[in-house]
Amino acid sequence: MKKDNFLLLAVIVLFLTSCTALQPKYPEDLKQLHQNIWTNIMDEPADLHEVNSLLSELKEDGSWADIDYTSKERGGWPPRNHISRLLEISKAYQTKGTQFYHKKDISEKIHSGLNFWFENDFICPNWWYPEIGVPMVLAPTMILMEAELSPEQMEKGIIILNRSKIGMTGQNKVWQSGNVLLRNLLLKNADTIRIASESIKEELVVGTGEGVQSDWSYHQHGPQLQFGNYGLAYVGDMIKWISILRQTPFQFDESKMAILRNYLLEGQQWVTWKNEYDISACGRQLFPDSPKQKAESLSLFFTKMEKLDAEHSGEYEKANDYRNLSGSKHFWRSDFQVYRTPDYYFSIKMCSDRVIGAESCNSENVQGYYMGDGATFLYQTTEEYRNIFPFWDWKKIPGTTIQQDSDTLPILTARGYRIESNFVGGVSDSKNGIAVMDYNRNGLTAHKSWFMFNDMIVCLGSGINSFENLTVTTSINQSFYKSEPEFQKTGRAGGLFSWILHDNIGYFFPNGSEVKYTTNDETGAWNWVANRYPEEILHARIFKLWLEHGSNPKNKSYQYVLVPNATKEKLEGLVINDPFKIRNENSIQEVVANSGDIAGIIFYKAGKSNILAGIEVDQPCVVMIKKLNDELKVAVADPTQLLKEISLTISGNYSVENSEVVNGKTKLKITLPQNEEAGKTVSIILNRNN
Repeated sequence: MKKDNFLLLAVIVLFLTSCTALQPKYPEDLKQLHQNIWTNIMDEPADLHEVNSLLSELKEDGSWADIDYTSKERGGWPPRNHISRLLEISKAYQTKGTQFYHKKDISEKIHSGLNFWFENDFICPNWWYPEIGVPMVLAPTMILMEAELSPEQMEKGIIILNRSKIGMTGQNKVWQSGNVLLRNLLLKNADTIRIASESIKEELVVGTGEGVQSDWSYHQHGPQLQFGNYGLAYVGDMIKWISILRQTPFQFDESKMAILRNYLLEGQQWVTWKNEYDISACGRQLFPDSPKQKAESLSLFFTKMEKLDAEHSGEYEKANDYRNLSGSKHFWRSDFQVYRTPDYYFSIKMCSDRVIGAESCNSENVQGYYMGDGATFLYQTTEEYRNIFPFWDWKKIPGTTIQQDSDTLPILTARGYRIESNFVGGVSDSKNGIAVMDYNRNGLTAHKSWFMFNDMIVCLGSGINSFENLTVTTSINQSFYKSEPEFQKTGRAGGLFSWILHDNIGYFFPNGSEVKYTTNDETGAWNWVANRYPEEILHARIFKLWLEHGSNPKNKSYQYVLVPNATKEKLEGLVINDPFKIRNENSIQEVVANSGDIAGIIFYKAGKSNILAGIEVDQPCVVMIKKLNDELKVAVADPTQLLKEISLTISGNYSVENSEVVNGKTKLKITLPQNEEAGKTVSIILNRNN
């Protein structure tokens, strides 16, 4: 009997020892952090069906036959999938109630896969993978399997994790700091964990360098709009680290939550519509279905913020329904503007000598040489451009005025390009907006502008000049073909178009215009967009609409109006009752709604407009005026971002601060925002004196 008791006691001790071995011991000040990190890793459940397939396909040496471990691809590096798969299997292994939970054969396969990686230590030629990409999936895998790792495995793993060091800026710094934190959790090093956590928290700021900007856009790789690449990863990581560090000695200052909240609601929310992310906000990541995937990620982040920032949960819930956000917003730090309603979405992506237009990196966005040159996208269904990139004529990006040649487009670097102009910007009164781009690139100049008034977009170009012996075109749109376009011509000599209708978008030409369009079957390949994809030839029918300005154009111009939700009857009505009065000259562009409620003026130099019996400015600027009974709401912006004030004179007797009335005219000085707010709209209310 005593012998049986002894054996029973031995079994109990062995059982308890094995259970303890599966629970690594952490010092008191790191216990909550370890628990939070474990919870975070396990928060997204493993795909058990996928895990089952991965386990069945794992070879005896711990590798997978479908992974090219010799790849030197700089983007989408295939060997990293090995560690990602091990993390997925490890999550299943640690999930109670599954057929994988703490099964010996599953553990053996995980160790086999880890040993294969440790023994080979694959290195990508792109620094991001060894320093960020591999550690960010290896560290969570090692944390889940920590209790079973041998000293040799731990040592080899730490050597790989040591490649991540705190440095750089923006989201790269957040990634690096997070990797350092996870590594030092495994090492039980609280002091370095504190340093790493502080480094992460340092990036939850608004600044003028890389990261969140004062207009709630996001920059990385210099002053370059990066909403959907680094900027979206930033949201996910900040949500993760705020959650992980809560209730630990390393937690965030909760007052800084306002920065993340504003970045989401005043920035990110503007560039997703109907579960599709704006192409111009995706950066260089123009991959198959990437705009849809990015929108889904942002939607998930809004849902997570409902719990993380519970006092504002209603705002995040509203943000997840695109119908709750309408209006116009100009991102003055990024030369980017959005005009949206529940029925359509429109954006303009520009660049200047301050702001980078686009980039190519790791053989991604290899055709994107003109993506920041006034690219415009008008969405009504989100199907207009979905996965269109292989079929595009990349020298006719919608909205751009470009020289046409037969040369292969130059491939940009990660530092992209700028144009030789500082007169790029816009105004917005939250409902309507104006954008301007005084274009100057590669020997081509043009004054390009967009007036977003009353559910239409007036697109103007003047002063189009080039001396490169190349034909110059302005692309109006390039989308998937839906049906044969309908059109009406003016009846005058030359057969000018009055309007064209395709896929419920109207293209109205106020003075009639020579327009070219095709509806051809185009060939393309994803390999032409990003080199990581195979050169599989695909076909699609594309609607392409553009204007031609001839070879070596001199002072050429254009004007057209984009009409969302158009019908044939609506466009015929515009021919009879033109909705706008337009002035389109080299020194000034202006649009006045015939309803009389709104007008916009772009002064390319100091000058005078006849709007409202006379408006005069002493500096180049953009002015928008809304008439409200006896009030005028004036919105002014300085596209150069260099001026301190503008003097504006308007006919009539009005009351407003810093003004005087002389000879029936109101003269006022407008103080302009400076530093990080230079270029921001200034709004003024003028009250008429009877």
